Amino acid sequence: MALANPYQQYKEQSLTTLSPGELLIKLYEEAIKQMSLAKIKIKQNDLSGANTALAKSQTIISTLADSLDMRYPISKELREMYIFIAQYLTQANVKKDIKMIDDCIPLVRDMRDAFEQAGKLSRAAAPAQAMAGGRAV
Repeated sequence: MALANPYQQYKEQSLTTLSPGELLIKLYEEAIKQMSLAKIKIKQNDLSGANTALAKSQTIISTLADSLDMRYPISKELREMYIFIAQYLTQANVKKDIKMIDDCIPLVRDMRDAFEQAGKLSRAAAPAQAMAGGRAV
């Protein structure tokens, strides 16, 4: 029986211990990474590699859209943004258009940054709430 790759085991374990907010940030980062990789693959005329990278980023964005809790008003706007990006990436993939990919990266980066900031604010507020007996201050 072959031993599992220790690095792969570490990666899998680190993902399972992330908070939902940290996992969300990782998904945004992976989508950005795959879009950037697709640009490189297009420049290298590796259209199959570009397709694979763009398909991965599309899957991430579509998964984010599908995982929204629609009870919150912000979810509708996020869903519309995710759908727009996924559709735009589909067109970028069909056309192998670097500019279209460049249009999507800042949108995803901005969402990542916003959620990262929200996570920081949430963590900063947690000690204050604990000191107030769990009530919002």
